[in-house]
Amino acid sequence: MNKQFIIIDYGYDTYGEIPWKGFYGLNYIYPICVLKNRYATKYAVFRFLKKIHLSRKINNIINLPFKYIWSAANYELKNFKWDNNTEYYIIFGDNDIYPMDYKLLNKIKEQHNLHYILYFYDSWDSATAYNARKYASKINFDYIFTFDPADAKKYNYIFYCVPYTMLINNQCQNVEYDLSFIGGAGDRLEMLMKCYEILSDNDLKLNYRLASVRKNDQKYNDKIVYNKIIPYEDVIKMVKESNCILEISRNGQCGESLRYYEAICYNKKLLTTNEYVKEFPFYDARYIKIFKDPEDIDWEWVKRREPIDYHYDGRFSPTHLIDKIIELEEEREKEENGKKQDN
Repeated sequence: MNKQFIIIDYGYDTYGEIPWKGFYGLNYIYPICVLKNRYATKYAVFRFLKKIHLSRKINNIINLPFKYIWSAANYELKNFKWDNNTEYYIIFGDNDIYPMDYKLLNKIKEQHNLHYILYFYDSWDSATAYNARKYASKINFDYIFTFDPADAKKYNYIFYCVPYTMLINNQCQNVEYDLSFIGGAGDRLEMLMKCYEILSDNDLKLNYRLASVRKNDQKYNDKIVYNKIIPYEDVIKMVKESNCILEISRNGQCGESLRYYEAICYNKKLLTTNEYVKEFPFYDARYIKIFKDPEDIDWEWVKRREPIDYHYDGRFSPTHLIDKIIELEEEREKEENGKKQDN
């Protein structure tokens, strides 16, 4: 039987969509199509209405109906020309599945050869995975993957690295910064500020860009860039211009992160609070340092320019996730055939 892979993408650029970008160029290897989920609109009034309609805070108080009207993928799947001689594997990220119609997903799965795969690239208990947790209880997923080894063990999910593809343009750039942090602050703001103050005291040239910070919490506005979202291509440009990348893990997170992938793929030093990094592939104590208190950081190591090579072999490529799904399916089929023979 033929196989077809369908990726449900958020619908427009966000940092959460980075794992799926690599699937766009895999048609020459696997039969893959990508469906956009959320409608993008240029009209401010519709953006406002969508924000209110999909608001987690509001829906916690009153569960608003018909949220699936904002999902283009609902229409695409409802009108998809399914082939009875093809098995379909539909892959959702934890942010990408909302606000799809779970009743529709259950209905078409009953009618056709569909397999559902959910991938958590956020920790199970994080706010960003809130909606995916709800879907996980309403839809019969064939496989649930997670980037977090602790979540895999706790919930009996499949631990697998986040799909990550290097940008084609990987030319070397001059190093302009000793250290960079680019990301959302969230529950890390206090630690980020403490790091910044100590970094500044040690005369490091910094590129500090923090998102999701309230105006009252913003300090050092002349040196820190706040709440300015930039394309991921620009993030990579800044990574290439940095000697070291700073990673402050979110509370409870122990899985691999974008900062880790960037350090490995672009051969940069990594300064991280994630003690589990020692268990990750490509860990090298010469290039990766773990800290709990910014006072303990070796700033001379951060500033020192030296050749770095993790010998990255491409194992984060999304092709390997597809290979893993095929492998799991083959194992399942062998098991089912074995049971039939026993009977």
